Amino acid sequence: MFGMILKFQALLEKLKQNKRLWFTTLTMVSLLGIAGTLSYLNTMTSRAAKNLYAATSISYFQDIDTRLTNTFEKISILGVTLLDDQNFVAIMNSANTTAINERLSKVASQVNTIDKNMIAIDLYNKNGVKIGSSEDNVTLSPTPYDLKGLKQAITTNQFASTIEYQDGKVYLAAYFPTQNGILETKKSIDYLVEEYTQKDQIFQVLLDKDFLNMQNVQQFGYKKVGKSQISVQANTDDDFLEKIDALDFDEIIKNKYILTDENFILAKPIVDINNKRIGMILISENILKENGLPNMTHSISTGITIAAMGLVVSLLVLMI
Repeated sequence: MFGMILKFQALLEKLKQNKRLWFTTLTMVSLLGIAGTLSYLNTMTSRAAKNLYAATSISYFQDIDTRLTNTFEKISILGVTLLDDQNFVAIMNSANTTAINERLSKVASQVNTIDKNMIAIDLYNKNGVKIGSSEDNVTLSPTPYDLKGLKQAITTNQFASTIEYQDGKVYLAAYFPTQNGILETKKSIDYLVEEYTQKDQIFQVLLDKDFLNMQNVQQFGYKKVGKSQISVQANTDDDFLEKIDALDFDEIIKNKYILTDENFILAKPIVDINNKRIGMILISENILKENGLPNMTHSISTGITIAAMGLVVSLLVLMI
């Protein structure tokens, strides 16, 4: 070890004697040091920004999960409460369609006085045919409904809940087996549009055409988005949907979020009761919105980058 130190000192002495080689060596070492520092700072700031946005996305996902869970709890409690009402059960088990529809409409109206007219109640027979509904605009048909949650409740004779497309809308639905059929309590996911609008955020739902019966969808209104997605919401943000039309939604779901020039966009997949993806929830916020998490994250990551570049400039000045 001592011998190596002596050899290194001897090499330095020779270099100092050759001033041209000495300054060339110092210059090369300095340039390599600067290049290495720049590379490290660049990757460091990129990692820091990525980690900040990843942390930001977690809060958004927790928020939407909480909202969805609370809604499932509400419609599930409603279903249990109704089935505990013997008078209600007696009417549902009768063959009087008019009485069934009147009772369902009355119950839904009472519930919706505090729930913004979004909850609906339907009744199916054991074949999956809808025989009663609280909604006035639903046409009862002898054709069974092709709903995975409904089918599971019929097959297993057990409670089931899921998110699924039905009659032109996306619903959070809960299914309760009864003596003669299935009681469904559901709420349109469109209620979240207003809730997120109040927070100055965008909430949109896209469905994957490959996982839908498009023959049924075409009976209702929808808007194409990208190559294989559609929007069936009554309240759509057309400007936002136009801006995201060329995005790779599979990649967004994989990465959980994407950062565009204007927006911070998160994508949460919607899966059916068999855990197969049928669509996605998109939540977006302008990155420049004051006091918004994306703006704060953007400011922090920008500050880190400026500080890193300032350090490099200071090193260059010292070298000069």
